Amino acid sequence: MIKQIIFIQFIFIQIAFAQSYGSLRITNYANDKKSAFSLTFDDGLKTQYDYVKPILDQYGFKGTFYILPPFLVDSNQGTIWRYGTWNEFQQLAEDDNEIGSHTMNHDTLTTLEWGDTSTSGTLLYELYQSKKSIEQKIPDKKCISFNYPYTIRNSIVDSAAKLFYENARTGGEAPNNFSLSGNDWYKLKAKEVKFNDPRDSVTDDLDELYTFLEWLQNSIDNKKWGMIIIHDVLPFSELEAALNDDVYEPVTTEWLTWLCEFLTAKSSSKDIWVETVGNIMRYIKEREVSTYQIISSSDSLIEINLTDTLDNEVYNYPLSVYVNIPDDWYYVSSEQNGSVDTLTTTLTDSGRVVLVKVTPDKGYLKLSPLVATDVKNESNNLLDYHLSQNYPNPFNPNTKISWQTQVTGLQTIKVFDVLGREIVTLINEIKPAGNYEINFDASNLSSGVYYYQLRAGDFIQTRKMILIK
Repeated sequence: MIKQIIFIQFIFIQIAFAQSYGSLRITNYANDKKSAFSLTFDDGLKTQYDYVKPILDQYGFKGTFYILPPFLVDSNQGTIWRYGTWNEFQQLAEDDNEIGSHTMNHDTLTTLEWGDTSTSGTLLYELYQSKKSIEQKIPDKKCISFNYPYTIRNSIVDSAAKLFYENARTGGEAPNNFSLSGNDWYKLKAKEVKFNDPRDSVTDDLDELYTFLEWLQNSIDNKKWGMIIIHDVLPFSELEAALNDDVYEPVTTEWLTWLCEFLTAKSSSKDIWVETVGNIMRYIKEREVSTYQIISSSDSLIEINLTDTLDNEVYNYPLSVYVNIPDDWYYVSSEQNGSVDTLTTTLTDSGRVVLVKVTPDKGYLKLSPLVATDVKNESNNLLDYHLSQNYPNPFNPNTKISWQTQVTGLQTIKVFDVLGREIVTLINEIKPAGNYEINFDASNLSSGVYYYQLRAGDFIQTRKMILIK
């Protein structure tokens, strides 16, 4: 009788553990990053294609570009003042940048009558016709983000924006909270950088850079969603002519590159998620309303159905979730709607979990264990070596360079200048598997861009760093 009781208790314990498998927690931001940030660009200017796009492409970032449809022309018609062409912004959209609306004519919306969508010069016309024009030119993308001209808005303008858009951006010093609802979505705040004279050298803008990076670090520390407002972007060599032409607060390509270097370092350390306004909005709204059901839960298969109540045509961004799994699942195969991934897992105080991406309303998420040999054959996520972005970056004069290896071998780290000339060898020795960090002191070097490179057998990885004195 005692044996039967013990056996029954054992079964109940096993069932209780099995029922916890599949329970999940959605992270505040994608990939469980600490904060978020959006690069936003106003007016649809030609320099945004000529100079911003290459920088974003270099760092793998996407921006939100708010355009004025009447001022964009077809590529065979030249351009209007400093505005770009439809072909250029269609290309930006094709590369997964977001194209948002900035109205038709950049009027102060609080001065317009309510009107209707077909009467020029009215509030509804400015909002609706801009959205319609953008979606006609870029038919495979929904125009869901709006930007108030001059950042001026009131409750009436907000109510009009809600008729056509999922969010609207204004200006403001404070970053946005990670949880938003209702009217919050129609007063998203973005910070604008104002540059002081003189701007006689590229380093004259460093004080504004440091001030903005301090603001951004504070946003990170408080787990906020920051944004920046940028208009024209051009090389420093073109700055004087632009200022003489009364171009509004131009940002240099050098300044934007320094900002992207900082964002890259923070992104690689999981401090910040850099994404478009629309996609961060999608993530937050989906996170707020999603619910899940555990379809099956065992030591060989977990199936979960994650759903939300939003329009799937607009809200289709994958959420990052921690799923509770059996303690002996060291590697996991994840599958949803035909997409398969191989993931490593983490043992926490409350049990083993896996961080997985799942899109609401896209079918069951299926998780199953893999043995180490399967992982070696199927996964490209486990590299023998990895070189991290230096931190801080930009730096003056010291920065940390870290790397990791899963095998023992000769490892060399060297620093080069922009011309490829070797500056110094930081490490050149045989090291066992492990995580390593070394300090680089650049006190004897001048400001500029430098590269550091890890070589280990056939493995070579190079990263860029910026020294600013």
